[in-house]
Amino acid sequence: MVQKNDEVVITVTDYTREGHGLGRADGYVIIVPGGVRDDKLLVHIVKAGKNMGYGKIKEILVPSPYRVPPLCAVSERCGGCAFQTTSYDEEKRLKQKRVTDALRRIAGIEGPNVRPIVGADELAGYRNKAQYPVRKIDGRAAAGFFAAGSHRLIPSEHCRIEPDIFSDILRFTLDFAERHRIPPYEEQTHTGRLRHLYLRQGKASGELLVCPVVNGAPFPAVYADELIAAFPAVVCVCCNINNERTNAVLGGETVFLTKRRYITDVLLGKTFRISPRSFYQVNHDQTEKLYALVAEAADVTETDTVLDLYCGIGTIGICAAARAGKLVGVEIVSDAVENAKQNAALNGLRNTEYYCADAKNGARLLADKGYHFTTVIVDPPRKGCDEATVAALGQLAPEKIVYVSCDPATLARDIARLSPLGYHLASATPVDMFPRTGHVETVCKLLRRGRA
Repeated sequence: MVQKNDEVVITVTDYTREGHGLGRADGYVIIVPGGVRDDKLLVHIVKAGKNMGYGKIKEILVPSPYRVPPLCAVSERCGGCAFQTTSYDEEKRLKQKRVTDALRRIAGIEGPNVRPIVGADELAGYRNKAQYPVRKIDGRAAAGFFAAGSHRLIPSEHCRIEPDIFSDILRFTLDFAERHRIPPYEEQTHTGRLRHLYLRQGKASGELLVCPVVNGAPFPAVYADELIAAFPAVVCVCCNINNERTNAVLGGETVFLTKRRYITDVLLGKTFRISPRSFYQVNHDQTEKLYALVAEAADVTETDTVLDLYCGIGTIGICAAARAGKLVGVEIVSDAVENAKQNAALNGLRNTEYYCADAKNGARLLADKGYHFTTVIVDPPRKGCDEATVAALGQLAPEKIVYVSCDPATLARDIARLSPLGYHLASATPVDMFPRTGHVETVCKLLRRGRA
C-alpha cells in the first residue's frame, strides 16, 4: 500500500479533467501535476487516500516525447496552466477527448458528432483580463496568484498568458501603494487596504480598464492622473470596494476616478462597451472563432426570433444573430444589461429587447408572454443550466438550441436533460479558448426531433 512520503516510479498514462498527469503504482492511482503522457517519473507522495494519492515530481526518469520546456518560471507552483510542459498538439488531443468522452459517458451519445478542436494561434499573452491578489510577503506588498486549492500567494508579476502591459501596470500600482502608504490586505486579520488589482484590455481597441479592489477607502484621484500619464491606453480607472470577509474578488460598490466608465473592443466588426462588472470572454481572437461557429450553428435569417440567454453585454447575439427579425437577451447583471442595450444601439440594431433576470425566470417570463423563438442561444457559467432553466427551454420549444459551454461535464448533463424534451445533438465543436490551461469551450447545435 502506498503511503504518504513514499517515493514510487510511475508512467503517466492519462490525465485528470484539470490536466494533471495520472499513473499507477501496483494498481494504485497517483495524480501528478505537471506529468505528461508517457513520462516515466520518480514521484514523492504528498497525500495518500484509500484508492488514490497525489504526488510531486522528484525526478523525470524518461521524459515524454510530448514534454516541452515551460514558458513560465512559476508554473509548477502556481498551477494555473496545467499544460505549460505539454506540447500543444497533445493538449488539443486531450481536450478533444474530454468533450467526446463526456458526451458518450454522461449524455449517453454513442459516436457523438464532435468536430476537430479549433486551436489557438497564440499561446502566450492572449488573456484580456487579470485579477492579481495582493498580500504582504517579507514586509512588502507582493502580487501574483494563489496556489491551486489554497490562499498561499505565489508572487508573479509577469504571467506569460497575459499582456506585458499588465505586468507594468501591476508594478506601477504596487509602487504607488507603497509611496502613498496603502498597505496590502491581510486575510487573517481582515486589515490592510489593497486586496486585488483587476485589469481589462480591449485587444482591438487597445483600451485599458484598471481597478484596484480595496478594503476601505478608495485610492486618491491622483492615482488615475499618474496612471494615465504613464499609460495613455488607460481610459477607465475605478476602485471597487470590498469590505467583506469573503473569497469573492469584487464587492458591491465601484467608485470611478475617470469620466469614462467602460472600455470598448471590436469583435467580428461589431463594437462593444465593457463595464467593470460585465462578463466578457478573455481571449479575443478565439472569441471571434467561437462566435463565428455560433453564427454558423444558429444560421439565422430575417424570419427568425432569437433568444440570447445569459447574454452578458450582448456579444454573442449581436455577432451571431444580428440579422434576426427579433433578438431578445436575458442577463442577471444589471450593468451588463445596460451595456447590451448600448451595444445594440452602437451597432445599429433596432430589433432588440433586453431583460434583467436570471436565466430561468427570464425564460419563464418570455414563455408566459407568448414569445415563440425559432432559436435559443445559451452560454451559461461553468455549472451549466439548472433544471428549472432546462424546463423553461422545453416550455419555449425552439426549433434549435445553440449551447456554448465551458465545461464538458455540465454540457453533457444538460444535453441529457434536454433529450426527453425532444432535442438531439446535431454537432459539437470544441474550441480552445484557454491555451495551456485545463479548460475547453464547446459549441453544440441541438435540433428538435423531426428536423434534419
